[in-house]
Amino acid sequence: MTASTSLTDAATSVGTRVGRYFGIVGMIPSLFLVLWGAVLITSNSWRGRPDLQQLSTALSGWTPSSYAGALLWILLASLIVGLVLNPLQFGMTRLLEGYWGSSGPARLVLRWRIGRHRRRLDLLDNRRKALRRRRIAGLDRLLQDLYDEDPRAWDAQTREARRNEVFDSVAGANFAGLRAAEDALFGVIRSYPTIARTMPTRLGNVLRGAEDRVGKQYGLDVILTAQHFSLVAEQRHLDHLRDARQQFDMTVRLCVVFMVATVMTCGFLATDGLWLLVALVPYAFSWLAYRATAASAADYMTIMATVVDLNRFKLYESLHTELPRNSVEERWNNEKLMKLMDQDRRVSVRYKHPDSGSDAAPPTPPGNP
Repeated sequence: MTASTSLTDAATSVGTRVGRYFGIVGMIPSLFLVLWGAVLITSNSWRGRPDLQQLSTALSGWTPSSYAGALLWILLASLIVGLVLNPLQFGMTRLLEGYWGSSGPARLVLRWRIGRHRRRLDLLDNRRKALRRRRIAGLDRLLQDLYDEDPRAWDAQTREARRNEVFDSVAGANFAGLRAAEDALFGVIRSYPTIARTMPTRLGNVLRGAEDRVGKQYGLDVILTAQHFSLVAEQRHLDHLRDARQQFDMTVRLCVVFMVATVMTCGFLATDGLWLLVALVPYAFSWLAYRATAASAADYMTIMATVVDLNRFKLYESLHTELPRNSVEERWNNEKLMKLMDQDRRVSVRYKHPDSGSDAAPPTPPGNP
């Protein structure tokens, strides 16, 4: 057995112990960062302008054994970078969400960014209303030509029903673009939290908006109950949630890695004239990864909402609270339950314990979303 084979087996063994989650979320972004850094170093860009001829010569002069050795070291370097970044995953996510501290400079940036998102939300809402007015005005003109009378003379229910009929007709196809744009704007607006809870970043607003919505129709607070659901929900639900979380973590890691590659490229090529434009490549990928992060966060929270929908009664049973008879009673019960779970000692919740000797279902094994 050669030394190269031993190192390969060792690296494979370490990778197996680290697990599937780290292999996907950690290794792929780290591999890009290591390869990008290797190209910058091999081209001598740290000494001056990048020498592409030297890079080509270095690559063409390798033998199969040197390729294998280089591949091994690249994999080991990627593993090390991934292990370093792995404990920073939570901090990286919080940074992209917009939790930047309370220092003076941080407050200035927060005020600027939150103000920008508030103005954007107001602009989008005004634009959506303008599109709706244009669509309704156009449909009303068609109705007036069709019925030879002013639609404003009809009652609201009749007017709305006839608008829908005209919109579904061939003549209404001219307004389909307005409706599609209106629906798209509504989706963006709905992703925002309330004005008072606006965050400084797109990702932060998507997550906070979802946190404020998930479970609220039942009176549940998803922040207070997330860990509880992870222990009582069905395993197949948790597996589905875990896959979505893995995708979210992957996009976060990619975004941060591309940012690091951008900074690294600027440092290598800062004095090399137009070569500095190469930094736009990782920057563009960072921007795309950030947009993907916001989209995957929305998908993750949608699945979280589904887990809450399907497993909330298991939560009530595990907490030995009485099952509600209807949704009104459920919200009333959960108002007190959420206060209790938020460490409020003044609230009183009535418990319902299983009868002794009853064939109660065993608790669901702990899971982790």
